[in-house]
Amino acid sequence: MPINNKVPSSLFDENFPDRVLKTSVLLSLIIIAGSLSYMSFVLTTSIAIGCFISVALFKTTWWTIQYAVRKKREKIKGFFLKISFLKYFIIGAMLLSACLFLEINVAAMSLGLSIVVAVIVMKVGSRILVNYLNRSVRASNFKHQTTNKF
Repeated sequence: MPINNKVPSSLFDENFPDRVLKTSVLLSLIIIAGSLSYMSFVLTTSIAIGCFISVALFKTTWWTIQYAVRKKREKIKGFFLKISFLKYFIIGAMLLSACLFLEINVAAMSLGLSIVVAVIVMKVGSRILVNYLNRSVRASNFKHQTTNKF
């Protein structure tokens, strides 16, 4: 069994945001499908709106960062500020209209809004745990190999 001696340079790689987006969408669909079992329109709608806003915020933030770094290096602060202001204005209008025109369960919407953050925490936590376990297994393998010489 070969041991990989490469040490990861950081917790985040170039595909991290894409994996977070895909996992967030999948987890959102699973939670929305699970909320259907309670047969509550308010609960399902609240979770769905929260998940949609959370994923939309993440996607627009990631797009803004990519576009600003690639195209607008010299005006990055102003561009990021304009897009962020526009993004939060639109999301705020969505939240306000949802709360005014629909009956909303605040706890369910909070759960939906925290989906992306939860996925990021789970992915970073699992990466840290895997790195720790790889180091401990490598160290115990090294000790075992040095003590069992023929």
